[in-house]
Amino acid sequence: MLASLFLVSLGCATNPVPVVPPDSPFYGGSLPSYDASLRHYITIRDSTALPALRESGPKDELIRELNTGLFLRRLGRFEESNVALQRADRLAEERYTKSISQNIAAFLVSDNMLDYYPSAVEWSMIHYYGMMNYLQLGDVENALVAARRANAMVRRYANDNPGRSFTNPAALQYLAGMLQWGAGESNDAMVSLRSAVAAYDEYESLYGVEPPRPVLEDVVDVATALGFHDVAERTRAAYHLDEATRPPPGTGELLVVIENGFIAHRTEQKLYIPVLAEEKDSVIHGDAGSALRAALRVLIRTVVVMTYVSREGGEYPRHEDGVLIATAGSAVGLELITLAWPSYRLDARRAGDVRVSVDDGRSVTPTLIQDLSAISVRDFEEQKPTVMVRMVARGLLKEAAVTAAEAAGERAGGEVGGFLARVGLRAAVTATERADTRSWSTLPAELQLARFRLPAGRHRLRISYDGWNGRRELEEFDVTIETGRVTTHTAALLGDDVGSRDRLRIAKQGVNYRAPSLRQFGS
Repeated sequence: MLASLFLVSLGCATNPVPVVPPDSPFYGGSLPSYDASLRHYITIRDSTALPALRESGPKDELIRELNTGLFLRRLGRFEESNVALQRADRLAEERYTKSISQNIAAFLVSDNMLDYYPSAVEWSMIHYYGMMNYLQLGDVENALVAARRANAMVRRYANDNPGRSFTNPAALQYLAGMLQWGAGESNDAMVSLRSAVAAYDEYESLYGVEPPRPVLEDVVDVATALGFHDVAERTRAAYHLDEATRPPPGTGELLVVIENGFIAHRTEQKLYIPVLAEEKDSVIHGDAGSALRAALRVLIRTVVVMTYVSREGGEYPRHEDGVLIATAGSAVGLELITLAWPSYRLDARRAGDVRVSVDDGRSVTPTLIQDLSAISVRDFEEQKPTVMVRMVARGLLKEAAVTAAEAAGERAGGEVGGFLARVGLRAAVTATERADTRSWSTLPAELQLARFRLPAGRHRLRISYDGWNGRRELEEFDVTIETGRVTTHTAALLGDDVGSRDRLRIAKQGVNYRAPSLRQFGS
């Protein structure tokens, strides 16, 4: 029975992924073919590739809706984008509230058997894009609804996950607050802006992101205008800001949000951990207590190997090499269990030297307001104990299946039959142990902000940057400013820069590794 379950995923086929041309920045490299194709065709805004991309790659409906929603947004089809994102939000909500007893299936085959569940940063970006889509459509009322839904999601997630670092998306809170302020929802605006400052107070130590000065200045100005003078003064003093300024009559505020590059993507890492004969025997023939003790010993051994490889900067074997390693080891009597888990790799393709100017006048360099890659890396690190427990339990169960197959082979064909059964199932077991590398991989690596106060009326916005192949690129847009209102414009940029690996390293430091509870595995 176990052996047949392990072989099921070998027969799972997917539709062909649209080809990435050799001159694309996403050709080759460590990106899975589906993610490379997604990034290529979303970058060139090729609508003809969208149907094929929906039918290829991961079959999880939530993943498809997330990528479809962002693809449609890049194509300027904002209403259709919101339809896809709202489906994704409903699916995320359903999966958040239902029982997670399906985790038992992951013990038998792979984490890829589970429904995909978005990370906190991915879920927050559903609301970010929903809010931006409505603003693009001129529908401020529904944009405010999206902002309120974002605030509700943040509060709920923080209450349900007190031990996690990322429970408050600062950039989303800031943008929601400025939208609410411009629309006259003063109390909601102050709540959102104060929440953004509270999050930024932690971001520097967690992700290496300093509190953005334009955001802090907006908080001081809005708090002063609303009469929250204590909030304004505390913020101004804490961050050494100038006194609050009143906007000149007949002006409005322009926020330019730069979605720069692509988020760190998941790749597969593998380890091959030796299993002692008594540990296998405990799993196959022992009681629950002895099986658990065996699993813990293997888990400790796994942590030691992972720590050593990480400290030495070693490389993990590729999947194809791993099948040969495990099969050859089995042939000479060395029993190994194959463990696979996702690891993040940064190849952001970030635009460099970004400059934003208005009407050929004042020019500013955007300020970083959110590093989505660093947040994703730390969020996964905090979940790693749960992933590892599933890995080890699954590895030991597969060892039990290999031993059972060997015994059946010996009964049918003697030692040769047992040998062939062991080696054959070992190859199949190793081949089916794949990491879950699914993610919303078309998200930007970073959100950056440029802020202007401008007279009401029509203005020309220019964004210049170092793009792909080092070429200097220029994008131009017309924006209309209304008196006393906040106007938001977004732009997605691509370049050669790999992204900030320093912030990824910071994000991995000081992680609180919490032991998973039995409830997480359907007990």
